[in-house]
Amino acid sequence: MLSRLLRNDEPSVYSQVAWEDIADEALPRPPLREGWATSRLKVSTRVPLAQAYFDQGLSLLHLGWGPEARRAFAEAARLDPELAMAWWGLALSRGPGARFVAARAEAMARALALSEGLPDVEQRYIIAASLLAEKGPANGRHAFVREMESLIDCYPEDAEAKLLLAGFLADGYEPDGRPGQGQPYAQVMLRELLRTHPDHAGVHYAWVCAMLPSPRPEVARESARRLTQLVPGTSTAMLAAGRLLGRLGELDEAHRVLASAVESDDAYLAGESLPVEFAPCAELAMRLLSQGCAEAGQYTEAQAWARRLRQRVESAGGEPQALLFAATTLVSAHLRFGFFRAAADVPLELEGDLSPAERGLRDGVRSYTKGINALDLGRLSEVERACDALVVLQSTLSERRRADGRRLCPRDVARVVEVAEQELRGALEARRGEGGRAEATLTRAGRMERRLRLAGPAAFSRPARETLARIRLRDEREQKALELARALVEERPGCGHFHLLLAEARVATGERGPAVQDFATFLERWRDADSHLPELRRARTYVAGQGRLLRLVHNADAPFPVPSDFRPREKVSC
Repeated sequence: MLSRLLRNDEPSVYSQVAWEDIADEALPRPPLREGWATSRLKVSTRVPLAQAYFDQGLSLLHLGWGPEARRAFAEAARLDPELAMAWWGLALSRGPGARFVAARAEAMARALALSEGLPDVEQRYIIAASLLAEKGPANGRHAFVREMESLIDCYPEDAEAKLLLAGFLADGYEPDGRPGQGQPYAQVMLRELLRTHPDHAGVHYAWVCAMLPSPRPEVARESARRLTQLVPGTSTAMLAAGRLLGRLGELDEAHRVLASAVESDDAYLAGESLPVEFAPCAELAMRLLSQGCAEAGQYTEAQAWARRLRQRVESAGGEPQALLFAATTLVSAHLRFGFFRAAADVPLELEGDLSPAERGLRDGVRSYTKGINALDLGRLSEVERACDALVVLQSTLSERRRADGRRLCPRDVARVVEVAEQELRGALEARRGEGGRAEATLTRAGRMERRLRLAGPAAFSRPARETLARIRLRDEREQKALELARALVEERPGCGHFHLLLAEARVATGERGPAVQDFATFLERWRDADSHLPELRRARTYVAGQGRLLRLVHNADAPFPVPSDFRPREKVSC
């Protein structure tokens, strides 16, 4: 989708993408892929193969695969050097960041020079794109939108123009759930395109990406499934489909789709003898697979995907940024199940000169995991020191300049470190009996967590709002804990940890019947979970008793993630 290609909205494992340092004319020729070209836009060329490669490039542009789209457009330009629209495609697919301003401008200049005498529709496409190339996505936004609206008004049957505009305007959602500027307008166009072009993979991809962060992702469920049928070999489409299905709680289906994205990338690399780092989605898909396994209680499998990711990035040369993304994936898997010592022992030795952002992320993970492990052991002075180290680190990173392109940005790392510090400090305050301060700190951490940019590292700390809910249970604020647990389940209905939290909150409020149902739902979510996990034993004990006995095992030395509401209570008859 155009907004993603121009704004770098996706997290980046590697600091560079395929062929970004190679000039357009020197790009290797791609094969003409069967089934990849679902877009059709007639352009002014007498070379049929150039038309075919242009359509392939346009299709991949719509599917968010910028480097491969660029290769296709470059081949179209090579086959027909007079094809202005091929240079138009090269300008749009060049990638985000100031470092490519000159390359985009050069391609756009070629398109403009060749556009004289072309049909009006092609000239309008080129003029609109030239405004983006000249001013950038932010400054050229209004002018680009106005030119595309004019094009669509003159050619109302042009689905590709509508899709390009919708993909540019689909601006996501604010942390409070309000749509971004242009999002409702984009949705109107996409709904119409879904009706008129039900077999267009780019339309379904744009709809999935637009609705993924929305409060109602379920409306794009069928589009996610259609993508797996229309373009099963395109990993970017599989990644989008898998993410949406995972958000909807359909973890088994999401796992299959994300695994197919990894397989598609591996087949793509093998077919063209390309290095591992040229895969567009495999590394991010593996991170999501580890997360999905953790939500399903599959601790061993979550570790396996994280370690497989580590091996993959090591085979690509062990770039520090990529190694850090792999390490935080494994850290998150350990933390999700409360294995704090294992999280602190994840190796973070990196070779070479590290950027300030890389060094900051490494040190932040080290301080946090040491702090959370110390909290588990009751060494509160060590926890305080870890929090202070995170504060200093966050302040230092915030003063650094923003990074360009796909390199790890110090300010993004600063935000993640701040969330970690606030979550750890809130847990420390709760342990010290400072309930009011802990509530305020963790509420602030939850708000910051929801504002984290997609581009950059994922939060490596425990979910702040889940920690807050458990503290509310410990402080006998059961109703508030129940409200928060419900909200978490609504956001991630497939996450077994959140269903367990909800069930435990029901126990605390004395809702025996709903608690049994929620424990049963948790057990269904964790039907393939590792059998040794204590959460399973607690849930089965409660369900077996059908809520008649509200006394469950509680390890007083491990306040998280074991819920504090499991304390002695009298028997209650049904």
